[in-house]
Amino acid sequence: MQLPGSVRITEVGPRDGLQNEARFMLTADKVRFVEKLAAAGVKEMEITSFTHPKWIPNLADAEEVVAATKDLAIESLALIPNRRGLERAQKAGVTGVTFVFSATDGHNLKNLNRPTEESLAETLELHAQAKADGLRRRISISTVFGCPFDGRATPERIEHIVGRLVEGGCERIGLCDTIGVADPLQVFDISSRMIRRFPGTEFELHLHNTRGCALANTLAGLQAGISRFDAATGGLGGCPYAPGATGNVATEDMVSMLAAMNIQTGIDLDALLEADRMLADWRGQPLDSAAWRVQQRCSQPTAA
Repeated sequence: MQLPGSVRITEVGPRDGLQNEARFMLTADKVRFVEKLAAAGVKEMEITSFTHPKWIPNLADAEEVVAATKDLAIESLALIPNRRGLERAQKAGVTGVTFVFSATDGHNLKNLNRPTEESLAETLELHAQAKADGLRRRISISTVFGCPFDGRATPERIEHIVGRLVEGGCERIGLCDTIGVADPLQVFDISSRMIRRFPGTEFELHLHNTRGCALANTLAGLQAGISRFDAATGGLGGCPYAPGATGNVATEDMVSMLAAMNIQTGIDLDALLEADRMLADWRGQPLDSAAWRVQQRCSQPTAA
């Protein structure tokens, strides 16, 4: 296998993980969650979203979360869906942004109320503005591997969208399995194709675990040449506008697998499981990750 010696993991639990939960996590608890993740060695984190609170009420406290975490030793990101979101984020003092739109019209219309082409054009404008303003930037393309409304986008469509972004100066682009329908061969093929077609562009994968393939898809991405991945502590997550989607690949599962393969992440698994414990206590139910289940079993006293 041709594998990297190290991998960069962007923690998206405070944003993607919490946005679809049944109840609102108090701002103080969100800040404590982010602090625990930072203490575990997480260097980059998507901490909130500047989507209208009407659509994502669980992240209605975006400004407060940004203000309370600004002095942590992390590279924080906020998800930006449109121009108004960028204006709010900049006013709040964010230093990094994730712009998002969908590869398919069906999902983009549900999520952003416009076809993909309109969002793509606006994203290029907002990316240029953010670059001029000195913000760290990345683009996340949703439904690259499958859409609940339009099915699979063709590789040619993905290549066209990525090509437009690269021409517009976008240097970091995420390929997202929004509803968790990708398989390892598809992930390898699309990732390899994008890397070959657009050398010099930094690609990353955002994988969901709906069908239990997220770690297998991670390995396929590694073999294709991807070395940046999103993950969410506890395997939480899901999109309100993606029927059937379940949580992200769990950060602790990814860290555990990579450590066993001697691939460095800079994240301490034991400390990460402390963040898991806080999350499980808040939810009042077990987390959906293998590393968490193993830790729980090992902590139970054995019978005499």
